[in-house]
Amino acid sequence: MQLSDINGELTDLSLSGAAVVHRSPVRPGTPCTLIFPSHGGFYIPCQVLRSVVQVRRGEKGSEYVFRSAIQFSPIPPEQEPSLHEFLNLQIEKLREKQRQAAAGA
Repeated sequence: MQLSDINGELTDLSLSGAAVVHRSPVRPGTPCTLIFPSHGGFYIPCQVLRSVVQVRRGEKGSEYVFRSAIQFSPIPPEQEPSLHEFLNLQIEKLREKQRQAAAGA
């Protein structure tokens, strides 16, 4: 997925927002778009609530990443059912990925 033009990794998702890890900084208060390109280009208008830099340690060494809290912007009422359906599918996929990661740990 992408946060506007920044590639990112979705770490949490709800019907009102998301948590995203990415490698480029974004400023709190910045309006942006959460993009799911692999799903026909699903675009969700949003705003960055906060973004903090952290060190992620892995097998290849340490790297700096940004963890951002994202709040979805209001959308027209007629678009809400399809957005909620899409988000519920994504939430379930993310939960399954988290279960698999926990089982492998």
